[in-house]
Amino acid sequence: MSAPQPIPEHVIDEATDWLVLLNSGEVTELQLQQFEQWKAEKQQNALAIQYIERLTQGLSNLPSNFQPELLVSSEKKFHSALKRNILLSLSGLFLLGFLASCISWEKWQADYHTEVGEIKSVLLEDGSQLILSSDSYVKIKFSTQKRQVKLIEGEIYIQTAKDQQKHYRAFIVETQDGQVEALGTQFTVRQENSHKTKVSVYQHAVAVHAEQLTESHVIHQGHHVVFDNQYISKSTALQNEHPYWTQRLLVVEKWPLEKVLSELYRYKKGTYFLDESLKAIPVSGVFSLQNTQQSLETLAYSHQLDLNFYSPYVLKIKKKIKN
Repeated sequence: MSAPQPIPEHVIDEATDWLVLLNSGEVTELQLQQFEQWKAEKQQNALAIQYIERLTQGLSNLPSNFQPELLVSSEKKFHSALKRNILLSLSGLFLLGFLASCISWEKWQADYHTEVGEIKSVLLEDGSQLILSSDSYVKIKFSTQKRQVKLIEGEIYIQTAKDQQKHYRAFIVETQDGQVEALGTQFTVRQENSHKTKVSVYQHAVAVHAEQLTESHVIHQGHHVVFDNQYISKSTALQNEHPYWTQRLLVVEKWPLEKVLSELYRYKKGTYFLDESLKAIPVSGVFSLQNTQQSLETLAYSHQLDLNFYSPYVLKIKKKIKN
């Protein structure tokens, strides 16, 4: 029988930060999704949450007038109390069983995936290039009839190669909303958090097939659409000539600050609080997706923002007060 494995101290700290946020009364739908992604990322993450909740009996008994900033500001004391009470040994068998219940079966079956902040390039057997964005999962299925890439979660870039088989095989990207068929092209497909699929075409064209629609829509170079299983949006022009994220860059022109932060945090673990008055501030520039901390500091300098890190995983952003 294998020896019990301890939960690392930094995992306990991360789990504590998430529980503080989840019970603060200010959590958003996106932050809930980020929490679920973090929890599913490693078995130790999910186990830390489970044991902290069990030993502290949750944080649901906080009074309705409780101020979350007070809890965040005293997180060191909170962490210390938790660490004194957490059982740091768990059986390896239980770890595997709990992990199986936290990660979706589709993700388990993925042929390729990336961690948060990672970008990976894959050369497919037909010579096509596939690039996975941060926190993405795909399954590859090539047959004598078609070449299929199933996007389980995240975003991918495809540069298709000419099929060398005697009989033409269509190149299909499948999502939860339908299919995207390459028509000799370069394009990206993104599974949106709102359960929609976004397709951007950078060369030639693609045909979009929504699952519950009989007709497909052809999207040409320089345009993008968003679709779900029964609706395809009107094609609109792309702002960028290239998918800059493949070069680990975020290029924006007059984006709302909230949208910029949302994109940066696709490549960074944790979450943030942003004052309501700052959400619509227009932002233009080029930001690194490889060094998101540097990008945050650049935003703070150019827009006079205060970055208050309560931990490496919780950030509160306010307008800098002039002296």
